[in-house]
Amino acid sequence: MEKLLRILKNKFFLFFLLIICCIKLQGQEKKTEFTLGGYITYLPSYLEFQGLNHQESQTNHLIHNRLNIRGYIQENFSIGLELRNRILFDEGEFNSDDGYVDLSHYFVNDSKFKIHSMIDRMWLKYQKEKIEISVGRQRVNWGINTIWNSNDLFNAYNFIDFDYIERPGSDVIRFQYTGDDLSSLDIVYKPSTFINQTIEINSSVIAALYKINKMGYDFQFLLANYYDDIALGGGWAGNIKNAGFKGEITYFISEDSAEENSTSLSTSIDYSFKNGFYILASHLYNSNGFSDPQEFNLQAVTQNVLSPKNLMPSKNSYLIQASAFITPAINTSFTLLYGEGINFFFFSPNISYEINSSLDASIIGQFFYMDDEFNSNIPHAGTDFAPINTISRINGYYARLKWSF
Repeated sequence: MEKLLRILKNKFFLFFLLIICCIKLQGQEKKTEFTLGGYITYLPSYLEFQGLNHQESQTNHLIHNRLNIRGYIQENFSIGLELRNRILFDEGEFNSDDGYVDLSHYFVNDSKFKIHSMIDRMWLKYQKEKIEISVGRQRVNWGINTIWNSNDLFNAYNFIDFDYIERPGSDVIRFQYTGDDLSSLDIVYKPSTFINQTIEINSSVIAALYKINKMGYDFQFLLANYYDDIALGGGWAGNIKNAGFKGEITYFISEDSAEENSTSLSTSIDYSFKNGFYILASHLYNSNGFSDPQEFNLQAVTQNVLSPKNLMPSKNSYLIQASAFITPAINTSFTLLYGEGINFFFFSPNISYEINSSLDASIIGQFFYMDDEFNSNIPHAGTDFAPINTISRINGYYARLKWSF
């Protein structure tokens, strides 16, 4: 059965390509246009891991190439294909492709050298007047808040991953309708990707999002059958005088009586001064978060795959972010994050320089810290038990050079 499902998935992929080819042939009679864009980045990094009875360092060199291909065929059809090609020197791993079809491949997978490619966008879109229908791997962006997106059911991401601004895509079928009064309806179906012969697990998602503008605010409301949960939520974006005010909330009702319901609530206020200085303050409440430092692994916060049910490890997270231009070409910024209860701190300074319209450089620091005072009662090395949360500090230093085309 498992083999049959994999064959069906591959046939789905081939069928998608066949549709694109057929549309291309039909489009030869009319105007057909293709565009190519992307970038290449070089990202050397140095990481330090410190903790009880543990200290190590790691140096990596990452070359990241992205290709964005768009095709506009006939009057109503368009296609998209986007690839991530990465070369990693020294230790490290790339995330696996958990989509309906595995579109990733290691060309080289040695312990100190890896070449990896992944297709994270591949979609076919039909658009006519107020209706848009798309199928394939695409970005479904339901987030309205700046940092944490409690409504983003399909593509929750870790904002700490600064080298993946596009965010992951999802293999979905999507229907969108745009009204005349700034309203819209978005319905998305994500088929199951779970293969198991003995255990019945609901790993599909069907969700609807309705947007409307009232009283100067953008409001959105969502309803979803989200895996084994029923998700109810909403969000808003507007202004309090001259300051921006945004927020999202999603309540997950578990269909499994053994699991508790959960809530994710994120809010933010931001303000831009006349001199170009920008500041943002944000809060995240995660009912699934930890309140005890001994339950928390510091290294887990750097993982790139998250869930809207668990956007940060602490129950309450507080963030301040600020940026300012020193010159028109030089921008500086910093981010400060505190995880209450688990005593987690994150600080990230950043300076970027736009050399020209296609080339820019930046220096980025990422410093993770948690109070290891609780470790005093944990057995040290040489005992029969390994200490918990031995990593209490991670210092990351990055330099990035990016060429866009």
